[in-house]
Amino acid sequence: MNRIAIGLVMAVLCCRIGLAQKDQAKKQDAKGKAAPAAAQAAPQPDPVRQYLQQPSNQGYLKARAKLDTLLARNPKDYPSLIASLAVERTNLAAQVNNLYAIRDSLDAATKYDLAEFLLSAKDDDRAIAICEQLNAAAPRWSDPWRSKGQALYQQGKLDEAERALLKAVEAHEARYDAYVWLARVRSDLKRYDEALETLKQGFAIKYRDIVDPIKDLKVDDDIKLMDELLLQNMVQPDQVEAERNKIIKACAKTKRP
Repeated sequence: MNRIAIGLVMAVLCCRIGLAQKDQAKKQDAKGKAAPAAAQAAPQPDPVRQYLQQPSNQGYLKARAKLDTLLARNPKDYPSLIASLAVERTNLAAQVNNLYAIRDSLDAATKYDLAEFLLSAKDDDRAIAICEQLNAAAPRWSDPWRSKGQALYQQGKLDEAERALLKAVEAHEARYDAYVWLARVRSDLKRYDEALETLKQGFAIKYRDIVDPIKDLKVDDDIKLMDELLLQNMVQPDQVEAERNKIIKACAKTKRP
């Protein structure tokens, strides 16, 4: 979490603590039981503020306990909800850092799952580092090559991304999502005709992919990319839908084995 976000959360919490202390003082005055200032106990450090400044497992538990108590009293305590988000984000980052630190001790499947999580979080450098370890250990495993290609694409390293995605296709020729990413790369390289042919290759094997062919793609991502590539290849706008449907119809005849 950046310093500005932490500062905002801490400011909100300080305000809440101050209001709570004033409210308590009023109640004590009303009952005539207010203790002399010198006899009052020193205020306890705020566990949420402490955790955000210096994260630790024990600190997380204390911060979580305080926030859970506040939210149990009032589920619409929005400042506490925001503080809770800050605490959870800090804890998540700490857990990811811990897993990355012990990555060499993880089995290959778990290591790849971590790379995929980092990729989804746009933590491309660390995702690539893990994928490269997996590439070296299992060069015929398509998934890490595809993930590495996607991460490199997100970094704008198009030539490197193309090489990684070609490795993914080489390792598993029916790797549909790799063809979609490869088409994106070639489109960004302004090789529009080659990009369209790459995507057509992908559609031709879509129904033979041994895994869910669109599990790593957003809904209709491939269709939208097809339309963009048809336009880039000088298909008239009013003809795009017909041309796309013709390609899909031809490819749909190829079923999974």
